[in-house]
Amino acid sequence: MPNFEQDLNREKILAAYLDRIYKLKGYSVERTTNINKQYRGVDLILQKDGKVLFVDEKAQLHYLNSDLPTFTFELSYLNKSGFINTGWFLDESKETNFYFLVTNIMLRDNLKVLRMPEDIDTLKITAVSRELLKEYLSKKGLTTRQLSEYDAAIRHKTQYGRNSIKELDSKKEGLMFYTAHLQEKPMNLQLRLDFLIEAKVGKRIFP
Repeated sequence: MPNFEQDLNREKILAAYLDRIYKLKGYSVERTTNINKQYRGVDLILQKDGKVLFVDEKAQLHYLNSDLPTFTFELSYLNKSGFINTGWFLDESKETNFYFLVTNIMLRDNLKVLRMPEDIDTLKITAVSRELLKEYLSKKGLTTRQLSEYDAAIRHKTQYGRNSIKELDSKKEGLMFYTAHLQEKPMNLQLRLDFLIEAKVGKRIFP
């Protein structure tokens, strides 16, 4: 099975597991099948107590059985023609209210491959408010313009890997990360999950 199909299959399996969690927490769950809605950053619509959340799920499915302390927020990437496109975090056309960061996906019985929802033993979900995160970063000097300037400078110098920036403590908060091995050459803002929670822009909602 091609990697793209494998990824889609694993996403569907994970979605089935996550939907059970959301329902246990009292949410009504609607998975979006509309391509335009998905393109605008809405994977699912959750409703509870009269509140409606437009959620973009981001899962570390390529890091099964690993508990990574960070998550990356895409600033830009190369399209198939080699031109730079705006990444989902800076794309103002997105309608996302919350990012649900799904990490620490551990499988049962030392499994290495995810084939069904029952294979999942545990995971973590951190809900991050897109608006609060952007506001918090802006107060630290990391406006959309500043992030874009860092992006351009790092790409210009071809500084792959970790790139510290003065606005963030690279050990406790985050940094810029320029990925070399992917065709899209994404530029990401890599932030520590503990930092997001301590800054009160994110909250652990499971377990």
